[in-house]
Amino acid sequence: MRKLCFSVNLNRLREIKGDIVPVLFTEHQFDLIKRKFSGQTMSQSEKNEFSRSVSKKMKAINVMLIKENDGLFVYGSEYILQERLLLAKQYLKKLNRKFKNKHIIISGSFLYKQKYNDVDVFIVSKYLKDDYKDGEFHINYISESVYSSLFFESLRKLCVSNKKLEYRFIEKASLDKYVAMYQELFNDLHKKQKNTKGLKSVLREFLVYSSFVSKKPIPNSYQLKNQIESVLKIKKSQEAINKIFVSSIVVGFSENMLINAMDEMIKRYKQIMQEYKKHRRYYKEILKIFQEVKFIAS
Repeated sequence: MRKLCFSVNLNRLREIKGDIVPVLFTEHQFDLIKRKFSGQTMSQSEKNEFSRSVSKKMKAINVMLIKENDGLFVYGSEYILQERLLLAKQYLKKLNRKFKNKHIIISGSFLYKQKYNDVDVFIVSKYLKDDYKDGEFHINYISESVYSSLFFESLRKLCVSNKKLEYRFIEKASLDKYVAMYQELFNDLHKKQKNTKGLKSVLREFLVYSSFVSKKPIPNSYQLKNQIESVLKIKKSQEAINKIFVSSIVVGFSENMLINAMDEMIKRYKQIMQEYKKHRRYYKEILKIFQEVKFIAS
């Protein structure tokens, strides 16, 4: 099944069910939509049915709902505050004059939160420059190579752009990269500094990659904000992260690949535990997770 280039607000979908069933979708098709966008397991026949009939209709509806005004395109409008949408359009017109012939994207909490720190602005350019603040704008330079990245796949789902976003996501899942992300996050959480900007950044990247690895819809910035807050507000954040890691990695990679990789990690951490006995408890905790992954994959 091909990846969809848009997201669905499940709560809003349930609210409007009476308006679209059976006018646009049958009860069965509506159930397939819910299962698809909540990441539930679907049989091959259900996947085929979704791809053959449901997704095509959804894409057509999505095209009609993408708002184009004066060369501006809005994505994820159901999450955006109306007053911020009006402001974003004004800002884009202003930025278009400053950054002539550049692809400009406005995203981030400015679009959906009552309180925000700044307005995230992304400028696509051949020449990368350092980020900087210009009034309430946080200007970020990104290259065209970002279009095919996982970062952009999330960004594009909730933003206002001066160009239509039709770029194909082609990034491939990397087991080594995912394990490294988990190790970094495990270490940061172990320091018990939950409210640091660095930790939230690492957690955001981990959650996006977890969705990617486990073949779930990539979350937009609003959904990510809620996921991050949910993880950090509970006392046992580490346990929550462990569960996400284990459940995602066993879905995303082959058994042989996992067993070989986990054997290597287990061997490495046992050696480290012998060398750094003072931190034995810390290494034992993360070792236990790698052993769990190997057990499930075996």
